[in-house]
Amino acid sequence: MDENKQNLEPIEETAESPASQPAPEPGPGPEKKASVFQGNKFKRGGMATVMTVVFIAIVVVINLLVSLLSERFPSMNIDLTAQKMNTLSDQAIEIAGKVEQDTTIYLIGKEDAYRNDGIYSNYGLKYSQVANLAERLAEANSHIKAEFIDPDTNPEFISSYTGETLITGRVLVRTEKRYRVLTVDDMFSMSQNQSTGATEQYSNVDSALAGALEMVNMDKVPVIAIATGHGELLTSDGMGAFLDLMESQNFEYKEVDLLTEDMPEDTQLLMIPTPTTDYTDEELEKIRALLADETRQESIALLVTFHPTQNQLPKLSSFLEEWGVSVQSGAMVAESDSSRYVSANPSYVVVNAVGKALESNTYDRLICPMSLPIEILFEGNGDVGVEALLSTSPAAFVVTENSSQEELENPESTAEQVVATRSSTLAQFGNSFRYRSVIVFGSSYMFTDTFLQTAFDNSRYVTDLMKFATDTDGSEVTVMTERVQTNIVDVTASQSTITVLGLGVFTIGLPVLMLAAGLCIFLKRRHL
Repeated sequence: MDENKQNLEPIEETAESPASQPAPEPGPGPEKKASVFQGNKFKRGGMATVMTVVFIAIVVVINLLVSLLSERFPSMNIDLTAQKMNTLSDQAIEIAGKVEQDTTIYLIGKEDAYRNDGIYSNYGLKYSQVANLAERLAEANSHIKAEFIDPDTNPEFISSYTGETLITGRVLVRTEKRYRVLTVDDMFSMSQNQSTGATEQYSNVDSALAGALEMVNMDKVPVIAIATGHGELLTSDGMGAFLDLMESQNFEYKEVDLLTEDMPEDTQLLMIPTPTTDYTDEELEKIRALLADETRQESIALLVTFHPTQNQLPKLSSFLEEWGVSVQSGAMVAESDSSRYVSANPSYVVVNAVGKALESNTYDRLICPMSLPIEILFEGNGDVGVEALLSTSPAAFVVTENSSQEELENPESTAEQVVATRSSTLAQFGNSFRYRSVIVFGSSYMFTDTFLQTAFDNSRYVTDLMKFATDTDGSEVTVMTERVQTNIVDVTASQSTITVLGLGVFTIGLPVLMLAAGLCIFLKRRHL
């Protein structure tokens, strides 16, 4: 029993016993793996991703804002064309600024066709310019708006203008007062370069839109009346360029047979275009009444043209003699100085602009082909004054049907010849005066398309003279915007060069270089 007790007694700890040893410190244990989200690589890459997303978002927002603003304000779009085709002229901006009534510019056709130059694309016309300038006019004045009309989806609009052919590419400008339709020929023109034979394309969009905008907003539109019914050698078909010039100056064109019809209301310019039969007394009285109308407080003019093949016109000739001019029928002016005629034809005479009517203007070269000589009977007679408008050099001479070939080659006498005149009188209205003018041209060819659509100054001279005679030079579009060539080739290259540059460099070369640069940057950033 005592032994058992002894065994149950606690054992005393000694220095050698394990209990006397200090407890071992805990070791480091198994190594913990760092989180991928705490690494420098992730931090740098994550920050770059966030910044990229933010940057892209900012770019997208800015792009949306700019797109919305550019639609509302088209002038925000920078005009990068060399000829500034999408920039309004100062005259067009001034005209737009003066518009006070609601005006709509209807662009006939699909919007995409305008934007992408899809209209008359076979001719290479830049129809996007029409849309751009129309929208910039609308931006310039809140009374103006531009609208696209698709003939396929809006046939009711097209059919409401039964007298017009509103096909794709035409433009209709309208107010409550009136409307005007512009065709492709009003806005664009083409001509052949005589040196290279190449076709040159020109844009008249700025002046065409500005002229139409002004015309439909005018209180009263002046009328140019073309007399008919006398076997005229000069018809509207042969002088389309002249009528276009008058329309660009906001004249409304009408035809009139004075034998059976009254003079059109608001006629400011009456043209007698080379008749082959004489006028009656009744017709001449209507002309006299037009020039003597004291109720018309604007300038009024009569324009008469002649040709060597005309018949004798005794009554019309007698009327013109009342205004101090006599046209020599059966004769023609020619030049003996070869430097004073063109096309190797001595009757295609280079003439000078003389007189006081347009003395402040200068004209490079004026061609007066196949003209009758005109004699000035008096310079002043009572209220009527007469002056020469166009004259030849002193080396000119007169050819008749009896002239021999030797006389044509070596004329016996030469002298300055008058080929156009202006007779005028003044009508007083209070403190203001207005002209009543009779203008006579010995050459009807001056008013044909052939001689108005040339590099010479015929068209500018004729336009300036008509404006002066009718006192319509207060119009904002009297100095027409210069037409702009749209197909100028800035860089010439062979087809093989174009293929190498277009396909080799821009289509294949540059994309491959950009891809290689992107791969290099990607591989380099992988090891950051």
